[in-house]
Amino acid sequence: MLLAIDIGNTMTNFGVFEGETLIATHKFETSSVTSADDASVKGAGFKLLHKEVGNIDGVIISSVVPSKTAFYMQMSKDLWGVRALTVGPGLKTGLKLKCDYPNEVGADLIADCVGASSKYGNSCLIVDLGTANKYIFLDKDGSFAGVSIAPGVRISINALVSGAAALPEINLKAPKRVIGTNTLDSMNSGIIYGTCYEIEGFAKAFEKEAGYPLKRIITGGNSRYLTGLLEGFIFDENLTLEGLASMYYRRGK
Repeated sequence: MLLAIDIGNTMTNFGVFEGETLIATHKFETSSVTSADDASVKGAGFKLLHKEVGNIDGVIISSVVPSKTAFYMQMSKDLWGVRALTVGPGLKTGLKLKCDYPNEVGADLIADCVGASSKYGNSCLIVDLGTANKYIFLDKDGSFAGVSIAPGVRISINALVSGAAALPEINLKAPKRVIGTNTLDSMNSGIIYGTCYEIEGFAKAFEKEAGYPLKRIITGGNSRYLTGLLEGFIFDENLTLEGLASMYYRRGK
């Protein structure tokens, strides 16, 4: 079995694959792991929670938090005796990078593109809603061809609450109407529907610049707040993990 680990700025995701089938997932806050011992506790706890997970004989890691990567590499050795692969220089991903500085392209962006290409083909706009809202262009040749990065949902909420003394913390939930008639609904409307309109605007702009239609895919931890609110978009929350699995099984090919 393969363990795919996606280390994001806010959340870390585990996904176990039997072949290329995702059979178990688990999420926790990235900040909760501050040592290799913490990572091993998370890994052992994950196995206890998911009895369907057998012996792990492969591990692949995507990380945008370099200080945490070594913890999970050590965990892989301690728990399963496996040397983890990491997405970065030296790992053949099969993805061409059409950008000014290829070394700057995040591992999560690469995993999203590989996952989208494997599942949906080329010509995609991938919207990854995590700590940041990332709008990723996978062109008709199957290459990463650029990205736009905007503040994510939680960053927007935190900025709003910290910058306006009279506004409270909120639990995200899409209100029934865009026009709010109370503070909580009004804030939820601004954040959730505002994100929807941002996504639709970027989709139109990307297609205009690309010069051809794009498959529209939404992934990331915050995508669940937008379910049912956008027409013509494919919601695929585990796309990054599936991209990691695809890279692992196809490496070197």
